Amino acid sequence: MAPAHRIGRPRPAERRLVLVIGHHGAVLRRRVVLLPLVGLLLTGCLRLEAPEAEEVSGEPAETLLPVSEAASGGAVRLEPSCPAPDPGEVLGADDYNEAFEDADLPYWQSADVGASAVLSDGRVVWMWGDTIREKEVEPEMPRMVDNSMLVTSGTCISQLVDDEHGPALPRDPNRLSVWPMSVNRIDPRPDDAADVTDVLVVFCSRVQRGDRMWDFIVRGTTVAVYTVGADGVPRLSDAAQLTPDDANLGAIHWGAASAVDGDWFYVYGSRNTGQAYVYGHELYAARLPIGQVMNRNAMQYWDGRSWQGDSDRVVPVIGADTGVAQTLSVDLVDGRYVAYSKLGGDLADEAATWTSDSPTGPFVVQPVLSSPAGQDTGYIQYTPLAHPDVPTTPGQMLVSVSRNVDDYELLLQRPQLGRPLFSEVPRP
Repeated sequence: MAPAHRIGRPRPAERRLVLVIGHHGAVLRRRVVLLPLVGLLLTGCLRLEAPEAEEVSGEPAETLLPVSEAASGGAVRLEPSCPAPDPGEVLGADDYNEAFEDADLPYWQSADVGASAVLSDGRVVWMWGDTIREKEVEPEMPRMVDNSMLVTSGTCISQLVDDEHGPALPRDPNRLSVWPMSVNRIDPRPDDAADVTDVLVVFCSRVQRGDRMWDFIVRGTTVAVYTVGADGVPRLSDAAQLTPDDANLGAIHWGAASAVDGDWFYVYGSRNTGQAYVYGHELYAARLPIGQVMNRNAMQYWDGRSWQGDSDRVVPVIGADTGVAQTLSVDLVDGRYVAYSKLGGDLADEAATWTSDSPTGPFVVQPVLSSPAGQDTGYIQYTPLAHPDVPTTPGQMLVSVSRNVDDYELLLQRPQLGRPLFSEVPRP
């Protein structure tokens, strides 16, 4: 969801429009008209139009989606090769900022989101949304692709590539973009190959892009599964449509965050209420058996009292008045559930934690870090995420925020401006 990162080059006649609604919220363009538009937005007088919902070509007869040989075969690799991580090494936010600032990868110059999972050998997998690549690397392809994957070993960064040099997750059969939202690592399953060491489950939005940079509709949630074998390379093994196609702008976006606890995958969904003056998203909870993560019929929803199978009975576990951004993180941290997001939605200027002993709340919110949205500067910050499983300074929790600028040409010229910013906050 795209602050300045969900961007295609605007047509000249369209460059006066300043509000961009994207994968992770809304950002304002053209600062000369910024304050009037902020006023209209905050009073609920400005209603933006999404692109007209297109008829999809028909959902697959089964929810399981095809996986190409290019995405799953032996040509998938990590470049450059990194040494094994040092088990005793602890990296702070400054170390990660320096590593990503110095990164010079042809297929990853900048990106947003950056959801993480720690592999069994200590390496960290990072899933990214819209990704800018070097201009010269694939002249016949767009500079920006839908998503990418990096793997870090200490401060050494590798990119996942294959011979087609496309996104890590290809578009779905209806040509919808796939934007990662959350990722978790689980142990190998009984049917996995003997050399599999890790399984990665990635929840993604399926998105219909429009003609303009602010046009898109979230159409549903896809879940993708990667396996990591003896060579240490994540390979896409399965993908499925977890939720059916739905162009309703008020729908719950499942997979906005996810967490594993025992035999269950807790899958959180965010929802924009559409209420005037309310820019926080409601948060909802569902769960899936860990062995049926691609089975939409196995999904159970929290109705305020119990888990049950009727999605119409689901109720929010966090209300919009103290709501979260559209994409966030929820993690099991030292036995407690911790959400981390913008407090009050994507346009807010402060990040917070929401903590609870239960996956369904009640949650106690605590502001922890200034995170200015940047509408008044042109330097945008959005989608803060926590990385509690990544070792860092004792007593602290590593967090990141996506960054961008409100000038697409500037981003292409200086992609470093669109790289994440890491910080540390007290560990809840």
